[in-house]
Amino acid sequence: MTTMMVVALAVGAALVFALAIYAWRRFYVCRTDGTYMTHDEHGFKRALKGKGIMWDWEEAIVRGPSAPKIEVAGLDLATGQRKIISLIDEKTGWVNLRPQYCMALPFVANTADDHRLVIQARIQFSLNRDLLKYVYQMEGFGLALETRIQSAFRAEVGARNDEVLRRSLDEVESGAIERLRKAERDGDELGEAGMALGVNFHSANFTYTVEDEVGAIGVAPFQTIAANSNGAAVSVLEGGPRQATRAASGVLSMRPQQLDLLGDVFKGRDAAGTAAILSILEMQTRQNIAEALAGSGQLVVVTGQEVGLAGAAAQREAIARAIARDAPQQPAAPNGATARA
Repeated sequence: MTTMMVVALAVGAALVFALAIYAWRRFYVCRTDGTYMTHDEHGFKRALKGKGIMWDWEEAIVRGPSAPKIEVAGLDLATGQRKIISLIDEKTGWVNLRPQYCMALPFVANTADDHRLVIQARIQFSLNRDLLKYVYQMEGFGLALETRIQSAFRAEVGARNDEVLRRSLDEVESGAIERLRKAERDGDELGEAGMALGVNFHSANFTYTVEDEVGAIGVAPFQTIAANSNGAAVSVLEGGPRQATRAASGVLSMRPQQLDLLGDVFKGRDAAGTAAILSILEMQTRQNIAEALAGSGQLVVVTGQEVGLAGAAAQREAIARAIARDAPQQPAAPNGATARA
């Protein structure tokens, strides 16, 4: 009887020791800024939280070559350029839940009045512990995230005219974030039409530039100088560096988008400001005519009326000064009488 008790105690002690070793090896600690994903023969199982022991021997931490690539294009603070950031440690399986920045590649978006803009967007986000099953299942997480960011900003930009967009940048950013969050909620529903990314979206910001379609096809850019309400000259439309061959930039050669921008300049201006803008446009058209004639390589004789220079006050004053300068001086007659030629 004593021998049997000793054997039972030994077996029990061995089992307790083995159980302790198993519990020690399967014990995990997850802080709020990270987690481990686990899977079994059926696929994704859960994202670990807090402290605990994985008692199911079939459950294993997702790591190694079979782990999904959770990579995003972030911002390198040293260079200011994009760099690829991995949110999972392939060796240990640790998943980073801290807020990150995704810097999407520049993309083109059209406003409601068909202005082509080049958008540079940056989103702050973090992985959602409760929705990591979508991250586990997804191939190309970074591409899916950037695509959804571009779609959200294109929708917000496309809902506004360019003059409205310029004064509602904050609304575009908040609208883009709300669209991204809604896509997550819709994709997390039973029978959803789409798929959640497993992401919490925190903030968004973007900058944009007007795409220079004229300069892009080898034609010289367009530039118009207008006057503000105080009469000072300001640039309202501007292209890239000048080309060797200069294209006419008069009113008849403007693209619809340029006319729309110029129309925005006229809004809310007084009569003096409007007259100044029209006068500058007229001078630009005259310059185009003169350059076109000079560029022909032939001698062309035109009158002032033909190029629109007749009747201008500046030209009349210049002609009067030239006549007065070249006219012969008449000697004064004695006793104040006027000398006759």
